[in-house]
Order: sequence, then structure tokens, then C-alpha cells
Amino acid sequence: MIMYNAVILSSLALMVVLVASNRVPRWIIGIILLATLLLTGSSTLTDVVRFVDWDVLGLIVGMGIFTVLLEESGLMELTARFIRARAGSPGTVLFWIILTAGLVSIILENVTVVLLFAPIAYRLSKKLGVNPVPVVIGIALSSNMAGSATMIGDPPAIITAGYFNLAFMDFIWYHGRPSMFFLTLIPMIVSCYVYSKIVGREVGYSDEPVAEKDNETIWKGLDKIFVYEAILFLSIKITLLSIRHIIHIPLTLAALIGVGGLSLTRIILHRDTASVKKAVRKGVDLDIIVFLIGVFVLSGAFAKHGLAAAAAKTILSLASGNLFVITSLLIWLSVAVSAVMDNTPYVVTMLPIAKYIAIGLNVNPVVVAWALLVGATLGGSITYIGASANLVAVKLLEKKGYKVTFSEFTRKSTPFNMTNILLGWLLYTIFWII
Repeated sequence: MIMYNAVILSSLALMVVLVASNRVPRWIIGIILLATLLLTGSSTLTDVVRFVDWDVLGLIVGMGIFTVLLEESGLMELTARFIRARAGSPGTVLFWIILTAGLVSIILENVTVVLLFAPIAYRLSKKLGVNPVPVVIGIALSSNMAGSATMIGDPPAIITAGYFNLAFMDFIWYHGRPSMFFLTLIPMIVSCYVYSKIVGREVGYSDEPVAEKDNETIWKGLDKIFVYEAILFLSIKITLLSIRHIIHIPLTLAALIGVGGLSLTRIILHRDTASVKKAVRKGVDLDIIVFLIGVFVLSGAFAKHGLAAAAAKTILSLASGNLFVITSLLIWLSVAVSAVMDNTPYVVTMLPIAKYIAIGLNVNPVVVAWALLVGATLGGSITYIGASANLVAVKLLEKKGYKVTFSEFTRKSTPFNMTNILLGWLLYTIFWII
């Protein structure tokens, strides 16, 4: 038992180092974890089948394909044109584009949102004659914030939903109380406003109206039918996820119906095989799938050998069993870890601990899970190594000739993050502790 625990803890430490370094491909990290646990006997092949949440992986794959189809539909271009036509000043553009990116990330994965909105930011910035750096950074920050507002916006939210068998509406309202939707969305809106005011002034964004008006037809060149079909099947998928406890369907089936329905519609009615092929090619991310399999097995072994229970007991004893102290500790620990490490493996590893903490406190485990998810979500934007979306934003800016240093990113992100962390912690305490 001691040897197994040593192997598991060593594997956990190795995973943290490799993920934080951002130099080793995720699939290789997953294979290293899986091979280490199997070869040392810490886990068996039966454990692999049992520990991996295949239903969650199915939803992640389905969302990946659907995200590309949404991009192909032109929905994001439509959004950009709407902002461009309605925003009357650089300061207003800065606020609305980062807020819109955050809202879109409620249903799309964060990196995808950055990839979709960065070209929009460049076009709008060039047209208005302003620096695109704060716009692109703001897009990354807001997309990270709203990723856990619903169960389909980000892998940590999807994984948490699968672990506790939650439905779509549970992330909005759970047992008569506001859930993750409000715990992340309210701080995001306030943070976007604070960011646009402070950072906007710093780089010379004004609230003065621009002389030139954009008269471009919003729908020009876009396929209205494709946009409407994408919205329709997205609505169907969300509806199925909302009532899945009633009709008893797995997450994967809800995703399959959404993406399968839209794909078949494009192929049968429009002979559009190109969009579907592109969606499958770009949407199926084997890197994250293999990585998550390894992390799921590590998390399962962590619980199997009693390490999760031991960690929970330690936290309970340190906080003397006080719910406010424990959840606050969990939020700030998650903020600190997520600032330097991707929050997906962290959440997977911590979910068993959250479950044991809830048992020790005799409370609903979702109460503790929300604290974990709030902290992991809020902390990811402090540095550009804390979230994949931040790294992608910095790399995209570098390709355009804008060098963003670690300190510059942190300096610009500080107003946003201090606002959302403090407000998120306050809202969680009000909604779930008091």
C-alpha cells in the first residue's frame, strides 16, 4: 500500500510539473500516467474501464465537433458584424467584444472562442485605429470566466457534471439556489466593465464616438439557413441535457443527437459534406482525450488507495469542520493552483477529495464542488500559463508582431481578476454558505 501511494503521489507531482511546463504534449502525459500506474500495479485494466468517465469524454468529443460546425455556420462572423455596427467608440468596442466572447464561451470551449474572436478583434482594432493587444487579452480572460457557467462550456464543468450526475439546469439553479451560471456570469460582466475602463484608458481607448459609421449589411455573404440550423440543434442539445434526468439519456447521446442532427441536415439537405468533414477532422481532439484518460485513472487510483479520503480529513481538521472556512480555503487553493496550472487535471484530481469533504461535513457534495469549480475557474486567468486560452491569445498576438511578456499580461489581467475573484467568493458565500 505504501508503495502504491508513493507511485500515485509521484505521478501526481510529475503531472503537475509537465502540465505547468507546457512543453510536453498532453497525450504523452496521459500515456506516461497510464503506463506508470499499470506497470506498478497501482491500477489494473479493470480500474481503467471503471475510472474513466467515458460518457464525459463522449460529450467533449461531441462538443468539439459541434463547435467547428458553429464556426462554419458563420454565427461568429455575424456576431462580429453586429458589434461593429452597434458600437460607437473604441471604449465601447473593447467592452462589448470581450463581454460577447465571454457569453459565447458559455456554450463553446475557451480556446475555440479565442481563435474565433481574435480575427474579429484585429479587424475592429484596425478599423478604429487602436491597439489590439488589450482586446485579445480581454477576450481570453472573459472566455475563461464563463467556461463553467454551464455544463457544456469547458471540460472542468463537463467533468464535474458527469461526476455528480448533474443536468444542464443544475448549473443555473440547484436546490433553490443560484448556481455556477450566476457565480461566474455576474463577476464576468463586472470584470469586463472594470477591465475596459482601466486598461482602456491605459492604452488610449476613448469613449468618444468615431466619425465613421459602419453601414455594412450584417447578413451579407452569410448562410442564414446554416446559422438557423446551428442554433436549432444547439437548442435541442441543451434541452436534452436539461431534461436528461427525466428521460434518462447519457451525456454522449445528447451530444450525438445535436451534432448528428446538424451534420445529417447539412449532408442530406445541402450536400455540404465539406463542413462536416472539417468539423470531424478539427473537432476530435485526441490529445485531450488521451490526456484525460490518464488523469481519470490517476484520480481513480487516488481515491481507491485512500489518498483522497486522507487529504479530505486533513482539510477538515485544519478548518475545524467549519463549512465557510473549508470552502473559502478550497476556493483560494484552487485560485492559486489554477494560476500556474491548467484547471482540468486539477479538478479531476480534486473531485474525490471534494466528495469526502462533503461526507465529513454532512452536506450535499455539490456545495463543495461549486467551491472547487469557482476557484478553479476564477484563478485560470491570473497568468498566461494558467489556461490554454491565455497561451493561445499570447501566441496569436506574437504572430501579428505584438510581444506580450509575462509581467505585461499579469499587469493587464490584474484588474479583471481581482474583481472576479473577490466578487465570485462573495457571491458563493452569500448563495451557498449564509
